[in-house]
Amino acid sequence: MTGLRVADAFEDVGDSDFLVQCTCGMEQRVDTMIVDEMREVTLYDCSRCENTIVAILTDEAAGQLWVASSMMVRRGDAFGHRREGYVVGSRVDLVLHPPDAGDVVEVLVSAPDLFDALRYI
Repeated sequence: MTGLRVADAFEDVGDSDFLVQCTCGMEQRVDTMIVDEMREVTLYDCSRCENTIVAILTDEAAGQLWVASSMMVRRGDAFGHRREGYVVGSRVDLVLHPPDAGDVVEVLVSAPDLFDALRYI
């Protein structure tokens, strides 16, 4: 795997540390999802229904995307979460819950507006 990964926006974690429940109901770890790598964005698709539900892109690519999509006014959390030079978005809540952790470490609430803009890539 050479492209961007959700884990890139966090310190000391891997994609296996993230848990998501797709809109189809399937709960899965991010590292078990279907990965679609493009230049400055990586999309994660549900391994059951193949809907794209998680995305990560660089801050620079996100800025270009917002300009291209004329959605500058929608740059709030619904458009993705900025972390460590990346923007992470998901159609559903993305949970940082390492397999060996007893509790959820962090929850990134869904950011579905990002996916409306991704059609401009």
